[in-house]
Parts: sequence; structure tokens; C-alpha cells
Amino acid sequence: MQSPNPISLTSVLTALEVCSDESVYAPGYIQSYGMLLMLQEPQLTILQISENVEQFFGISAEALLGQPLQRLFSRAQVQRLAGYLAEDNLEFCNPFELKTQRVAESDGQEKNQAFTGVMYRIVDGLILELEPVRSLKSIDSIQSYHRLQAVIANFRNATNLTSLAQTLAREVKAMTDFDRVMIYRFEADDSGVVIAEEKQRHLEGYLGLHYLAIDIAAPARKLFCRNWMRFIPDINYTPVCMIPTNHPPTDTPLDLSNSVLRGVYPCHIEYLHNMGVTGSMTISLINDKGLWGLIACHHYSPKLVDYETRKACEFLGQFASIEVVHQQERELDVYRTQVKGIQDELQQTLLQESNFIEQVLIRNTSHLLSLVHAQGAAILLDGHLTLVGQTPSATQVQDLVTWLVQHKEERVFATDSLSRLYPEAKAFKDQASGILAISILFNHVKEKSYHIIWFRPEQIQTVNWAGNPQDTITINEIGEMQLSPRKSFAMWKETVRETSLPWEVAEVEAATEMRNTLMLAVLEFSQMALEEAAEQAAIANRAKSQFLAKMSHELRTPLNAILGFTQLMNRSDKIPSEFQEDLSIISRSGEYLLTLINDVLEMSKIEAGQLQLRENSFDLHHLIYSIRDMVALEALEKGIDLRTEQHTSVPRYVYGDESKLRQILLNLLSNAIKFTTTGSVTLRLKALTGRVGKVNSLDSISSDDFKPIITLHLEVEDTGCGIGQSDIEAVFKAFTQTEQGRQAKGTGLGLSISRQFARLMGGDITARSILNQQSTFICEVLLSLVSSVDVIAPETTGAVIGLEPGQPTYRILVAEDVKENRLLLVRLLELVGFEVCAVENGKEAIALWSEWHPHLILMDIQMPVMDGHETTRQIREREGGKDVVIIALTAYAFEEDYTTSIQTGCNDHITKPFLEPVLFERIAHYLGVRYRYSAEALPGLDQQTLVHKSLTAKDLQVMSPEWIIQVHQAALDLNDTELYNLIAQIPNQEQILANALKSLVDNFQLEAIATLTQTQ
Repeated sequence: MQSPNPISLTSVLTALEVCSDESVYAPGYIQSYGMLLMLQEPQLTILQISENVEQFFGISAEALLGQPLQRLFSRAQVQRLAGYLAEDNLEFCNPFELKTQRVAESDGQEKNQAFTGVMYRIVDGLILELEPVRSLKSIDSIQSYHRLQAVIANFRNATNLTSLAQTLAREVKAMTDFDRVMIYRFEADDSGVVIAEEKQRHLEGYLGLHYLAIDIAAPARKLFCRNWMRFIPDINYTPVCMIPTNHPPTDTPLDLSNSVLRGVYPCHIEYLHNMGVTGSMTISLINDKGLWGLIACHHYSPKLVDYETRKACEFLGQFASIEVVHQQERELDVYRTQVKGIQDELQQTLLQESNFIEQVLIRNTSHLLSLVHAQGAAILLDGHLTLVGQTPSATQVQDLVTWLVQHKEERVFATDSLSRLYPEAKAFKDQASGILAISILFNHVKEKSYHIIWFRPEQIQTVNWAGNPQDTITINEIGEMQLSPRKSFAMWKETVRETSLPWEVAEVEAATEMRNTLMLAVLEFSQMALEEAAEQAAIANRAKSQFLAKMSHELRTPLNAILGFTQLMNRSDKIPSEFQEDLSIISRSGEYLLTLINDVLEMSKIEAGQLQLRENSFDLHHLIYSIRDMVALEALEKGIDLRTEQHTSVPRYVYGDESKLRQILLNLLSNAIKFTTTGSVTLRLKALTGRVGKVNSLDSISSDDFKPIITLHLEVEDTGCGIGQSDIEAVFKAFTQTEQGRQAKGTGLGLSISRQFARLMGGDITARSILNQQSTFICEVLLSLVSSVDVIAPETTGAVIGLEPGQPTYRILVAEDVKENRLLLVRLLELVGFEVCAVENGKEAIALWSEWHPHLILMDIQMPVMDGHETTRQIREREGGKDVVIIALTAYAFEEDYTTSIQTGCNDHITKPFLEPVLFERIAHYLGVRYRYSAEALPGLDQQTLVHKSLTAKDLQVMSPEWIIQVHQAALDLNDTELYNLIAQIPNQEQILANALKSLVDNFQLEAIATLTQTQ
């Protein structure tokens, strides 16, 4: 039977509310096979208790409220429980045994009653759950161990996922004796399918049946991810109410999320009843992405399984979860090995014959199709189309490509049901019901684009459902649609049309690798075409810029984790002092690598014509002194005299691109120090006035549009190696270095970028030099004058260490596909006090946003399944989606990436690697969060600091020659203890000298001390 309208059915089901979170997590009652007590520490006072306590202890629940736990158990047993509470993880103490005596009503005799107990904490309380021990038979632990050992060995011997699942079902049934044990796997749409089954012979088989996603409500799926086990011995139990009904500290229903005894949602009881099931046990199968499947155990009469057996089954579920992941990886590796051979052959041929890309692909048609198991392919290179195998017509393919370019931003796009997205595809479903496409677009110029599209034909499939899915919809007495458990679970067949076989993850990976290979071949082809036409040269340059930007993204992503975790570790007071320098080295090396990456990115912006000014008002004097402070230590270590000659004409407050001016000054000063071995480096500054013009922006300035413009003239003069006259202009070319530059190491990008910045700011950089004597670099830029009131002084606060009390609990969702960056953000935000959840793709982000309703989302842009742009669009289009704050957190750093993120719907954009202060400032800006800070972390720039960092050998002459020799030797030995002892010998009147030397030791600058104290 064919579904009359499967798409409309799906939309109806998703639109209906299945059940609320509270009705599942906090039903207000428990199952009757045990008792539950909510205790208040430290006296273990009973604040809430299940009504059935009287059945076991002969004391009413009301009489026990406010009483200590010692009313029920002996002092020794209660003290033992109190000792458990000192453990960080109560799970290590569970389960434990408690015994009590009570007088039986029938004969008046005292009888022992043993209980299996577990404890866990909740907000404002401690939960104690008790199950009476109903069997006195002893458990042979050695026998149980050998049993589990044999089961694990059988898992390891499984040759594929099917045999592993069947082994798991067989072993769980043998251990529990349930009538039926099924292994249930979730599909991409959250529906499920039975992939293995062990049952009594007379029972009807469920193997291969599909179950709707709504059969397990979203709140229940979340609980299955948190708790490995759900046990319902008898669906016909009488619910046991909690006394009082609500949790006393909060007057809300008691959260039973972690309770073994938690009451069963009525809809689920009806569902099991309709299946004929009386007792059930469900064990979660969880992989690194979440809930993979379930071990579903059904019994057709009440079934009480002892605690020890349940825990053994839970252990099997945990171990099987690991084996499932390993087995899937092993099966995937087999395919990847097959594909790699094809990839290598295509890649080698393409790169060898990059000027004949189309001929290479046509000549290797069978390899191209086998790469992703397709029946046809379309190759569209720079407007020229070639079709191979079973494909739509040329016109249909051209229209399809136009649609892809206009509607799909993914560079790798896959679907197994094209007609649902592109209705015109129904006309060629026999050739292309599913497509996998790779695209290379150069700044969205359609005429200069490259595409390969693989096609799969319609694969008519029959899906066997457990009952008709439409039976889940009923009409109530007022004519409204509502969901209800199906009455019949007889097999119902649905015929699925206009759908191809799905594209596997490994096939999408193979297509992605093919796109990278094609991009390299296209870039190589573009480079060769430079000599033929100026237009082709421009295309190649833009392609190279895109490639550089892509590489920058790929490098910035792991660097974000390196620098981020270094910052995170520096927060800890548990890091041994001997590792502090190691962390400092990692941080400095990472920052240097980031500088190189930024240089490459800036060059790509320059080549792409995307360089723009980002102007603001700033304190020019503070900028100059801060930059001098940054390079002073490097000059001190080399024994170079660093001088500043600032004319009185240099204004304090100006308007311009502060960031680019900082980079120019840093580059010129750093270069001068790098290429100078003895002598001095001098920075001279003066301002030339007399021009008036209009500023570019009104941000941070007064209402007067016209401001005086000055020319800031600065010179950096050194006494270094100098530059030959023939090399003067060469040093400003990208990737070009003199012989001295190659010896000093570097990229050869700094001066080229600085000159581009200066020209963008209305000036230029020139140089004059005498080889082996000195060099002077002259820079001029245009700046506008502003008054002091236009400048906002930067706040100087310490590191964020927590949230101020009295604030709401702020929920932050992290959407990030790279595991390391995801973990970094979760740890950093949780450390401060935010409630954090993390997902690895856009589809998961939408699902969790719908259920969890975070206040803010940190959205990575490049993610699998669904990228950040599309995810943001879909959230904004949904009800309530306009309220959540979304900040793009991405390694893409072009100005256009920022603009695209804002246009997509993001509130803001942060570039990786991110700085902690920037991240916390943005969160505070949008959520109004108030932080607690550590003590001031960075001292202000004062004259004494500059004195400290300008020490010379002459300053040490106040001490004896013997003392100077001892200091020199201690510095060479890296003996900081001896150095502190020697510094303590400095007289009180020379405290500035003592403080300066101590500062060098504190900052591990022992090499600088050795340089200062060396004798000629």
C-alpha cells in the first residue's frame, strides 16, 4: 500500500505537541516496586517521601515528614550513608544494602527486610531510592564475570554490524529471559528500525519493521541520552504519589529525571498496552553523536528483574555502544580504502595534465562514477558541459546548475530526493532522483564556475511500518487533530518514490576530496593561462585569494583550540610553576603562527580588492607608547638603545584606522630591531597640518561632518645591516626577501602589507639606506583631528572568573563541528557559570534550540549537514526565532564574511582564534550579563615600567664586579632561586634596579639578564 501523502503526514506530526518535558521528567508519582525519599543534607531530614512507605515500614508518609532518616534505619547504617556523601561522585557508592526490622501484622514477629539502595543529588536535595530485596539467592560474582567476559568476546568476533546486533539481542535475552529482545536503530529523521531480534517462537517477528519518530517523544529521547536504563516491570501498576506532591524548597513537581522508579507517562503505557506488552526494559545505545539506538526488552506478563541483572545489562549496553562505533568505522574504512585508490589515480592524472581537465575526466569516466557509486555525471567547466552515463538532458542539467548556484551555497551538496527541493526534477527522476554536486565559484561569477554533478536514478523502495502511521492521528470531540498511540501494529507497507539510494558519509567525503583536487587543477590551469590573456590572469588571482582564504580558515580552526586551551590552562591555579614557561612558549608560538596566517589573509584581501578601512577615534599617544612597550624587551635583550623623538605637533586624539596604523608601526620597529645587532633604533614622529576634509564616518565623533586632516609623518631609523640600492623596492614586494631577510627568517609579507595599509590611509611608505650602515623607513598617513571627548578609554579589568550572584541561569548553545573547539567553548563557558549545550551541525542546532530555548547561540559557519548561514535563516523564520541572540564564531575572516553573517540573521561576528575578553564582552553586551573579575591582570603603562625595560649594563655598576659575575652565572644556569637571593642584596636606595631585575626573573627573561651582565 502506498502512503496517500507522506509529506503532509510528516508535517502534521511535527506540528502536534506530543508531551511536555515536565510530564515526562516530573510526573509527580513513581512505580510501586520501590520507594523514593527526598532528603535534606546534612542531617538527612525527610522532606518528601513516596506514599507506599507505610507498606514496608508500617509508618505513614505524613508521620515521617521532617523526621531524620534514623527513624527508618539504624544509626550505624545512617552514618555509613553520611560517609558516602563525602564522595565527589555518589555513583561510586551505588548500590548499597540497607536492612531494617518491622513487626509483622499477621503474627506479631519481627522480621528482617533488606533493601537495595541508590543515592544521587538534585538541586536543593538528595534522592534515596530503595528496592526491597525479593530473592535471597546469592549471586556468584565470579560466574557473572565469566559470563560477561564471554559476551564481550562474542562482540569482538562479530564480522559486521548485523551480527553484532544479533549477538547483543541473544545475550540480553539469555540474561533476562524476556519474551522478546530487539535492537532498535534510529534513522536520520529520528524514526527507528528493528535490526536484530530474539523472541519466543510463537511470537510474531518485528525484524525489519520501521517505527515513527513520535513513538519516542523528544523529552523521552533526551532522558535516554542521560540514563542508560529504563525499567517498567508492570504497566498495570498503581502509581505511588509523592507526599507532599511538590518539592518543598521550590514548590514545584520533583524532578525525577535520574530516577529508576520514575512514573510512566500514560501515553507510553497505552502504547505498550496496545502492543500487548506488560513488562519492559530499555537500554540506551549511545555514540559520540548522541542516541544511536535502543535495546528494547518486552514481556507479555509482569517481569521483575533484580537490580544486579539490570546493571549487568546496562554494562553490556555501554560496551556495545563502543563496539557499534568501532564496527561502523571498520565497515567505513573498507569503502574508504577502495575509494582512495580511485582518488589517487584521478588526482595524479589531473595534476599532471591540469590544462586538459575536461579530457582527463572524460578519459576516466568509469573512475569518476565509481568514486561515489553513481550511474551518471555532468561535468560543467567554465561554461562547457559534458555528460557521461545516465543523465538528464543538457538543457535540464543547465537549469539544474542555475538553481544550484542561486539557491544552494554549499560547495558540496547532496540529496537523495531532489524533487522535494527542486520540483522540476520529477521530469527526470529515472535518471536523477538523487544528486551529489561539487562546485567552485569565483566570487559568484557564473561564467567562471566549475561543477561536477553525480546522478542516481529513482529507487522505488518499500518501507515496512509497524502499523499505519496515519493511525497516530485522531480527531477529538471539538474537531482538533491530536496524537494517540496506534491500536494496531500489523505491518503496513509504504511505497517511497522519487528517491534514490542515500549518499553515504564516505561518498560525500570522496566528493569533497575530489573538489579539492579539482580546485588545485583549476588553479594550476589558471596560472598557466596568465600568459595568454589579462582576463584569465585576473581570474587566477581571485582563485588564488579564495584558496589562501580557505587555507587560512583551515589553519585558524585548530589554532583556535591551541590558543584557547592555553588561555584556559592559564586560568588554573593547579598548573605547576615549572610548566608555566611551557605554556608561555606554546602561547607565543601560537600567536606568532597567527601573525603569519593573518599576513597571508591580508595579502589575499589585497589581491581580491577587499581591503577596507575600519576607522574609530583613539588616543595616538597611548598607541605609540604601547607599541614602544611591546618591542622594548626585544631591544633590551639585544642590547639596542630604543629611542623615541616625538614632536609637540603630534596630536593626542585622532580619527582613523587604529588597527592598521598599529600594524605598520609594529612591523617597522620589529624589522629595525631584527636587522640591527649594535647601536640604536629611533622612532621619530611629527604632524603636518593645513588640510581640511570630510571624515568617512560619524561613529564616535561630533555632529560636525568636517574635521581638520593632518599628515602623520613617522620615521624609523636603525644602525643595522642596511639595504642595497637595487633591493630598496624589492623589499616591498610580497614573498620577496633580501639575503639578510632570508637569514633572519620570515614570510616577506610584512612590508608589502604595511605599504598597502599606508596607501589605503592616503599615504605611503618609502625607504633610504646605506648598505652595512643604516636604514630609514618613512611612513605618512592621513588622520583626522577629534576632541578628547570623542575617545572612549578602554576598560582595564582582570580576567572573567564567574558570574555575579542574583542573575538568571543563562543558557548558551554552541554549534561547532570541530570537537576540540567545541570542547574549548563548553569548558570555558561552564567554568564561568553558564549552562551550556553543544552540537556539531546545523540540523542538531535547530532541534536543540526548539527544545532547550537557549538565550544565545555561538554559531560556527562551516559545518556538515547544514551550515551556519542556513541554520540561522531557518531559526529566524520559526516562531520565537527572532528573540535568540546568534553570534557567528568562525575562522573565515574576510570583511564579506562578516557582512554575510549579519545579512543572514546573526547579531554579531567573532573571528577565530577568539580572545576571551572579546567573547565575554559580546555575551555581556547582548544578554546584560554581569561578571566577577580577578584582580587587575595588566599593569598600566607608566614611566617606571619603561625604566624597568630600559636597563643598561651601566645601571648595574652600583654593585660589585663579583656580584655581577655571580648574577651572570646564575642567569646562564637558569637558577632563578639564586637570582632572587642576589637581587635581595641590592641596597634599598637602588630599589628601581631591584624591581627591574626581579621583573625580568618573574617573566623568565634570564637571557636578557645574561646579556646585561656579560663582561667584555
